[in-house]
Amino acid sequence: MQDGRIDNEFVDWRIRLEHDLNNDQLLYGLIATGHKSGGFNDTFSDPTTGLTLAPTYQEESVTLFEVGSKNEFDLGDIPTTFNFSAFYNDYRDQVFTNLLSVEQALEFNSGAPVDPLDATPGALVVSFSFNAADSAIYGMQFDGKFELPYDINFNWTALWLEAEIENSQEIQDSRFQADVAPDEAVFQSIDGNRLPRTPRFQLNASLSQIFDVGSGTLDYVISTGWRDSQFLTIFNSIDYQNPDNPRRRLDDSVDAYWTVDAGMGYTHGDGALRVEAFANNLFDEVRTAATIITQFDNTRFFTRPRTFGVRVRYTY
Repeated sequence: MQDGRIDNEFVDWRIRLEHDLNNDQLLYGLIATGHKSGGFNDTFSDPTTGLTLAPTYQEESVTLFEVGSKNEFDLGDIPTTFNFSAFYNDYRDQVFTNLLSVEQALEFNSGAPVDPLDATPGALVVSFSFNAADSAIYGMQFDGKFELPYDINFNWTALWLEAEIENSQEIQDSRFQADVAPDEAVFQSIDGNRLPRTPRFQLNASLSQIFDVGSGTLDYVISTGWRDSQFLTIFNSIDYQNPDNPRRRLDDSVDAYWTVDAGMGYTHGDGALRVEAFANNLFDEVRTAATIITQFDNTRFFTRPRTFGVRVRYTY
């Protein structure tokens, strides 16, 4: 029977200062805090004491520092929007989840060294969450809009992001099985690794237009996005035994890629009837979205392939 308890209390706050240079330009600074509640793990028995326990993990916290500017102006005859911001997130006590045997979980919870041999064949394995590390997440974001002739709008965003794990506890390398590879199914440092799913650079852009066709309006949008290469696990494809020649099954990286989407719609008369056609991931760029790496497998889950279709909406 599951039996656990945790009690977290915290106060979050937000301070924002803004200076309007004029009606179309402003500068701002922001400091804000946030928390995510802790929790407890599965309940299991400690054979040394005869007691049952559900090991807890404490809340995560983040403090955001951000400065930026928002601007509207005419670039020649083109109404233009340009915004930018620089940010730093101080992320503390980040929770990671790993697979441990009950014996290992008890050792970890007590603060004792964890013996990889306690993950023997037939041992009960549990999903174990704990406060594993701090992280520094910082970067800059830019976005803008051009209102072009003939009601054409061009929107864009650009992001530079760094996301590094700091002050981490060593974590069990769950890519290995202790009864098969006891020398590798050990706790390893993840200090300096990049957080999963944090591409360093991202770009997005869209071109859209609406025009009158007499009986209604016709509109279209073409959008594209670029994602830099990224890792999908906290181990960042590192082979601790063979760093210069890593084994392919430990690869959790995703190469950089572009996607293109397109859509067109017709709205009739007063707007009651609308017909849309769409094509997502037009060039069928399929990449890994998540991966599970174990002793014998590298299981991958993929992004959606090219999809297209038609939607009809009628409001009455």
